[in-house]
Amino acid sequence: MRLALNYQRVDPTKGGAETYVADLCGALVHAGHQVDLYANYWREGVLPPEVRCVRVEANGWSKAQRLWDFAVRSESLLRQTTYDCSVGLINTWYHDVLIPQGGVHAASLEANARRFPPGVRRRLYLAGKAVNLPRALLYRRIEAKQYDPARRTRVVAVSEMVRGHLERFHGVPRDRIRVIPNAIDAGRLAVADPATVRAEVRFQLGLTPDDLTALFVGHNFRLKGLCPLLDALAHRKARAPQARPIHLLVCGGGKLAPFRTRVARLGLADTVHLIGFVPDIRSYFHASDFFVLPTYYDPCSLVVFEALACGLPVVTTACNGAGELITEGREGFVVESPEAMVPLADAFDRLAIDSNRRLMSEQAARLGRAQSFGQHVTRLISLFEEVAESSGQRALFAVGRKSVGSGQWAERKWAVGSGQWAVDAKRTQRPRRTNPTTPPNEPNDPAERTQRPRRTNPTAILAVAFLEEKNQWCASHALQF
Repeated sequence: MRLALNYQRVDPTKGGAETYVADLCGALVHAGHQVDLYANYWREGVLPPEVRCVRVEANGWSKAQRLWDFAVRSESLLRQTTYDCSVGLINTWYHDVLIPQGGVHAASLEANARRFPPGVRRRLYLAGKAVNLPRALLYRRIEAKQYDPARRTRVVAVSEMVRGHLERFHGVPRDRIRVIPNAIDAGRLAVADPATVRAEVRFQLGLTPDDLTALFVGHNFRLKGLCPLLDALAHRKARAPQARPIHLLVCGGGKLAPFRTRVARLGLADTVHLIGFVPDIRSYFHASDFFVLPTYYDPCSLVVFEALACGLPVVTTACNGAGELITEGREGFVVESPEAMVPLADAFDRLAIDSNRRLMSEQAARLGRAQSFGQHVTRLISLFEEVAESSGQRALFAVGRKSVGSGQWAERKWAVGSGQWAVDAKRTQRPRRTNPTTPPNEPNDPAERTQRPRRTNPTAILAVAFLEEKNQWCASHALQF
C-alpha cells in the first residue's frame, strides 16, 4: 500500500509519541509498504532511508499559530496526492485513520484539574485555561475537525480508557473506534552487558548494589504525578521510619528547581535523585528495581511498557491506559489515583521484599515483551487495508455545490481514491477556476448562488475560535463558579 503519515516533529529523544512515529515508519517499510512522512522536522538518522519525507512549513509567532499552520498546510499537501490510506497522530485532521496518541484534550484538561483540590484553586485553574490560554482552545477546535461525523475518519484508541473518552467527549460512534493498545520494540532497549551498565550507573549516583531503587520518567512532572509520589514516599517514611529506604531516580525534561525545594521540605534529600533529561534512558532502566508513574492522565504510556520489558514491576494509576494490562500483584500495582497515598506506600512496601519483587520482575518482563510492535503493526495494517478497500471513490467531505446541467446546486466532493473531483458521479475531472472564492459556472441570479467560503488568515481563525470557545466555556461553567 501507499501510505501517508502526518506528524509535526519526529525526534525520539523528545518523548513516547515521537518514538512511536519513528518505529511505525520503520515497521511499515519493513512490511513492504511505501511510506511518505509529512512533517516539519525529523531527526537525522532515526528514519529508514526508504521513507520519503515531505517537509511541511509551520509558520507563526506563537506555538498555537505554528500548530494550526502546520495542520492547514498538511491538509493542503495531502489533498494533492492520492494514498491508499493517510494516517494522522496528533493535531492534524485530514486523514482516513487517526491515532490520537495524546488522547482527548478535554479528558486531559479534566485530569490536570484534579491536581488541585476541589474549590477555589481548581476553579481558578479552569478559568485560567478558558481566559488566558488560547492554545488549549485551539486543541478543542482541532479535535472538532478531527471527530467531525462528516469525515467518517476511523479512530484508533490506544486503550479502553481513550475509547470511553472519545465516546463521552466527542460522541464518536463505537463502530468507528478500533482499540489497539500501544506497543514497543523491545529489542531497542537491549544493552550489551546489563550487569555492567547497572553497576556503572549506581556507582555514578553513589548507590550500592543493594539499595532499593525506583525509577520515574516523564517530561511533564506535575501531570505525571511527581508531587504525590514524593508525598507518598514521605508518608511511608513517617509511618515506618525503620522501613527499607527507597531511592527514587527522577528523569525527564521537566523543570527540577521547584522539586528540589519540595524534596528538602519533605526530608527526602538523601534518597531522591533529581537527574533531569537523559539522552539514553536504557541504562537507568537496567539500574533500577521497579518503575513508578502515578500519572493524572496518560492514554497508554509507552514508558510503562518499556519498563516492563526491562523486567521492572510497575506502579501506576487507573488514569493510565497502560494499567489496563497489569494484573494487581503480578506485574505491578494499579492504584485508583495519584492522591491514593496509602495504597502507593503499601505497594512500595510489597516491592521492598526481594522475593516478591523478583517473581514480579519475571512476570513484568514477559508482559512487556508481549506488547510486540510487530503484532501492533499487523493490526494497524489490517485496518489500513480495510480503509483502502472501502474508500476507493469515497469523498472525505464536501467543498462546493453544483450539479451538471440542472442549474441546481448539489454536493460536490473530492474523491480520495481517484484523485479527481466528483459531482454526483457525473463529473470526473476537477474544473478550472478563475475566482478562488467562487465555484465555476456560477449562476447569475444571486438567489441561486452558493459561494464557496473565503480563505481566511490562520491567525484570524485562531482569534475567532478563541473568542467563541471562551464564551461557550464561560457560559457552561458559570454555575460552577
